[in-house]
Amino acid sequence: MKKFTLLMMVFFASSSIVSAQNWSDLSAEQKLMKAKDFREQSQQYLKGLGLNQEQLDDMDNVNICYLSTLDRIDRYGKDDAAKKQYAKAATKSRATQMDAIMGPDNRAKYQQYLTDKIKNSPLAAQLK
Repeated sequence: MKKFTLLMMVFFASSSIVSAQNWSDLSAEQKLMKAKDFREQSQQYLKGLGLNQEQLDDMDNVNICYLSTLDRIDRYGKDDAAKKQYAKAATKSRATQMDAIMGPDNRAKYQQYLTDKIKNSPLAAQLK
């Protein structure tokens, strides 16, 4: 759960943080703008893989549901072991849904795109 939270923070921050600026130094508006920029870049990449707008909308819905599920797991889970077990089940379900929407090959390509984007982000360099 903690790794996922960190990944999501890096995921949203990775788009174009100025080298002298930390994510925590940004205002809520700046964070929102960077998240929107990252989403636009991701949407363009996914369109390049041949996904249509309906698929992109479905992916957004799956991701919103997934994040809200993780939030509920964090709030209501009795202990870390239970939270981890539930989060693994939710993650597996999300992966299955994404495979159905975009296909396993495109999902693997998108995961690699995200991994590369995160590794090359200024924030990742700060975490080393």
